[in-house]
Amino acid sequence: MKIHPLLQDPKAVFVFHTQVPEATGWEHFHSAAFQALEIMQVSLEGDKAVIKPNVTSGEHFANPETGIGTHPAFVRGMAVYLQTHGAQRERITVIEDPRNSDDNTSRHWRGTGYDAIAQEPGIRLHCPSDYTCVKKVVPYPLAHASLNISRLAMAPNTALFNVPKMKTHNLAITTLCLKNLMGLVNVFDRHYCAQAWQELPASVRDNPRPRAEWMQRSQHEDWQTGLARRLVDTAQVIQPALNVVEGVVAREGTGFQRGRNRPLGMVVAGINMAAVDSLTSYLMGFNPQHLIYLQIAARAGLGEIDVTKLCVYVEAGGEMLRCQDVSALRAAPPLRVISSVAGDDQDPFNQLAEPLPGRILDLH
Repeated sequence: MKIHPLLQDPKAVFVFHTQVPEATGWEHFHSAAFQALEIMQVSLEGDKAVIKPNVTSGEHFANPETGIGTHPAFVRGMAVYLQTHGAQRERITVIEDPRNSDDNTSRHWRGTGYDAIAQEPGIRLHCPSDYTCVKKVVPYPLAHASLNISRLAMAPNTALFNVPKMKTHNLAITTLCLKNLMGLVNVFDRHYCAQAWQELPASVRDNPRPRAEWMQRSQHEDWQTGLARRLVDTAQVIQPALNVVEGVVAREGTGFQRGRNRPLGMVVAGINMAAVDSLTSYLMGFNPQHLIYLQIAARAGLGEIDVTKLCVYVEAGGEMLRCQDVSALRAAPPLRVISSVAGDDQDPFNQLAEPLPGRILDLH
């Protein structure tokens, strides 16, 4: 894969911004993806193109407009661009488990929107399974000695595009490039949050009351640490060619049902996952150096998480220029996260009839 010379630096991150209306349509997602790749001068030289969006539980929600997953029109915009910029035989594979169930049965993708774009020439859908994964040894394991990873994502002459949604998460706080790789792990093995929960003391695991009534910040951070170690293991064996965060419409809240959408018109991209996650978290309103999964990623040597040490570029007149004021790009107001930490049960969005399941973490 070729990319703009400025973005070949692991510390380089590109922020593309476009105005979008509250009622954001498919054309806005498509255009943002196409334009971002065009400005980054992305091209393939006969490589296989594999796109990994976030469509977790997409079949359950059966609505591409929830804001919970990467919008299918954004992936379509990327696919159309790559088909005319060197993708092998103009074919694009979209890989994810849209059902998140522990079985090898075929996924139908109905209602996700991806079933619609797969009707277009050259786009096919794929879900990792026992039959399509390969075991990879983790060089410096923190939780797993080896992982079963999609063979397609690891194949030679393959450009893997990691395309997460810009959103907050009840456990990870922000869920972006590093966490999006979970969807490339065998469906039976990818339940990292549940695995991390089982590592907590029995007194925590066996408490029958709702977590919002008793979970302390320290316990939540221990849980975060278990998740982070698994994310770092995964990042050691999967190295995307390019990471592209879809923030055309961002999501704040728990990462799933509870929360709201924020039309930001933003795309954040780079070749290093830790750098992209750090800058994106900062743009969402968080201090990336306070996020446990990024702290552990940095200690593992996965990339720079100090925003002041990143080279941030923006688009102006079709050209890529160094950003002079990164703080001006931050979302206002900051995105909010709803966790299971005991404390203030309140509705920050004034839209839910029932109390929220936890407090709003102050990690900004």
